[in-house]
Amino acid sequence: MRASWSGNISWGLVNIPIKIYSTTKSKQVAFKMLCKNHKLPIHYKMVCENGEELTKNDVVMGLEFEKKSYFILDAEEIKKLRPKRTDSLEIYEFIDLEKIEPVYYEKNYYIVPQKRRDKAFFLLKQLMEEMKKAAIGKVVIKNKEYLCAIQPYKKGLLLSIIHYYDEIRDMDELENLDDVPEISDKEKELGKMLIEKYYNKEFDLSKYKDTFIEELKELIKKKMEGEEIKVEEEKVEEEVSLMEALKASIEK
Repeated sequence: MRASWSGNISWGLVNIPIKIYSTTKSKQVAFKMLCKNHKLPIHYKMVCENGEELTKNDVVMGLEFEKKSYFILDAEEIKKLRPKRTDSLEIYEFIDLEKIEPVYYEKNYYIVPQKRRDKAFFLLKQLMEEMKKAAIGKVVIKNKEYLCAIQPYKKGLLLSIIHYYDEIRDMDELENLDDVPEISDKEKELGKMLIEKYYNKEFDLSKYKDTFIEELKELIKKKMEGEEIKVEEEKVEEEVSLMEALKASIEK
């Protein structure tokens, strides 16, 4: 497996050679847009608002500072603004694990040591486990600087790319959250019973499968065999009260 990045964790004057690997693999299905008549891929052309067709050599990068007014930067100027590639992931501080709210997480990577029996790597891991701490730092991956959190995870460490504070939307700006309706004791009792009905002490993620690809293959097979595909209309559910819905769910 190819590493996404390799370098060093800079922990004070201690340097820990590491590699990081993405925790996930993509299973997305890539559909192509085709011409309806010729069944050939569609290509896009670059056209300015005046209707003139452009090549890549005709394009410059600009920032809009007023409506229809742009500040132009050439490729070399933009290149100078990009963070310089470095092989160091610098730790700035340690915090309590629970201080990182779930909304801040963006993407995760596994961290492994570059060499076997790296005492500094496992010392950092064990101490963070015992002290229930996470490390906050910065790393440059593919010419982009990221804020990140490091925390112990299973046999190694987990690197989480986290959002900057000003990237997170304020939930207080959203509607329909301040006017909380009164919930009766009976509704709470039935709700608890429904949670208990679906409660599973042992969470096994492997039992959940993405059935879309298998269903897509089956659909393609049927179409290739000339079978007519019928799309069933979704049934419109009758509106029922919360109490009725809770009772029916428990009895189901």
